[in-house]
Amino acid sequence: MKKIFQFEPNLGEEEKQELVSVIDSGWYTEAGKTREFERMFASYVGRKYAVATTSGTAALCIATQGLGLKNNDEVIVPDFTFVASPNSIILAGSKVGLVDINKKNLCLDLEKTKKLVSKKTKAIMPVDFNGRAPDLVELKEFAESSNIAIIEDSCHGIGSFHAGKHTGYYSDVGIFSFSTPKIITTGQGGMLVTDDKELYEKFKMIKDFGRDIDKKHQMENAFDHVEMGYNFKFTEFQAAVGLAQMKKLPKRIEHNKKMFQMYRENLSDITEIEFVDIDLKTSVPWFSDILLPNEKIRQELIEHSNKFGIGTRKFYPPIHKLAPYQNIEGSFEISDEISKRGLWLPSSSFLTDKEIMRVCDTIRNFWN
Repeated sequence: MKKIFQFEPNLGEEEKQELVSVIDSGWYTEAGKTREFERMFASYVGRKYAVATTSGTAALCIATQGLGLKNNDEVIVPDFTFVASPNSIILAGSKVGLVDINKKNLCLDLEKTKKLVSKKTKAIMPVDFNGRAPDLVELKEFAESSNIAIIEDSCHGIGSFHAGKHTGYYSDVGIFSFSTPKIITTGQGGMLVTDDKELYEKFKMIKDFGRDIDKKHQMENAFDHVEMGYNFKFTEFQAAVGLAQMKKLPKRIEHNKKMFQMYRENLSDITEIEFVDIDLKTSVPWFSDILLPNEKIRQELIEHSNKFGIGTRKFYPPIHKLAPYQNIEGSFEISDEISKRGLWLPSSSFLTDKEIMRVCDTIRNFWN
């Protein structure tokens, strides 16, 4: 029986042809294709500028440094997210403020966030979990009135819209990921988007050793480093794959929406399974997700599915349970609950309707 994986990267002949063109060009570090990919992505999400980098994590680190966060500054981030979100704050030398999530969308609880804000709060980092977003318009209005920056972690959000705009729009900087499990991939890769030209120039500088970009191509000034920076540059190979993947994005979006809808239609009558609401007209689930009654049943379902060649994936643990963050105080009841109950179902872009039904039948049989 064919193994059904929880996710699979989907590359084809178009990516091969793009990669061959890079090899034939003889130029491998970021150049023309990277600039084209940045322009294409900026246009897609509706922002003026985009900066490609090595990963979503690197993009977060560039953003926290580019916004000038300092040692005693605080950034509020949801307790339920991937560890890269708070790590980027710590690596900038700043402090993490954790806030619980909203059970309706599994995103940062805005009212609790407002109460957590203090004089030390310099930024808020909402996370668009699995294609869902918090109320980004209200968050932006609050942040602007409080003189607080927004770093929107939209690594799960490619293809999702909120209040008529793509995720990553209602923020000082939006962050996206092209890692292998994402809806489109460049193997690894990330993108920062912004409308602020000054931030854009600074982000470019930080990812290129802190080099003065205006002088980079004047050989006598090639080593004029004016900012602390990293080698977080993109490659033409990644950009080539990204260009081919962007052309496939509309079909991927429709596939993910249809897949989620099929799971919901065929499993929602099982009382032990809960689907978190998502508006498929505007939002795209990165993976199809369900909530189970408790951690024990979740583990039993994982083991049952494995016996029949079906891969699944647990939700992230809450940040406050991870070793580097256990000293952060707060109440995280929803985050604790969701992390124990959440499960991602097979969500490969290769999945056929027949295979989705096989997954549904296997899950149904677990309760029979």
